[in-house]
Amino acid sequence: MNEYLVVSNSQTGNVSFVAGAQEGKEQLEDTAIREVEEELGLTIVNYTLKPTEIYHEFVFGPNKPEWAGSPAAYQVFRGQLYDPRQKLTHTQELKSAKWMNRDEVLNSLTFPDLKEVFSRFLQVN
Repeated sequence: MNEYLVVSNSQTGNVSFVAGAQEGKEQLEDTAIREVEEELGLTIVNYTLKPTEIYHEFVFGPNKPEWAGSPAAYQVFRGQLYDPRQKLTHTQELKSAKWMNRDEVLNSLTFPDLKEVFSRFLQVN
């Protein structure tokens, strides 16, 4: 059975996946690698990361007031730990980081469009 790493934001309580904004001219894959290290303390030597063909465009809602109404987009990546027993840590930005099965993820994600994107991911992976 596959498990997926889901995180909960300390301030908002929103449940999602590790994510973050590109910095400067950073490539999307480099952004994903940096965010995983910043939020979970894992370096790329601990896991593989593969881009998927899934891109999602959206508009920030009121849960992120400083960005509300602004368009944004992200690419979905698939990561896999080399050692699934690896202990995970997380920054204070996150309330928790938890492994969940597919149904738990779909029941826990905060945003409906993220549930839709995760469902698309499941169909092709």
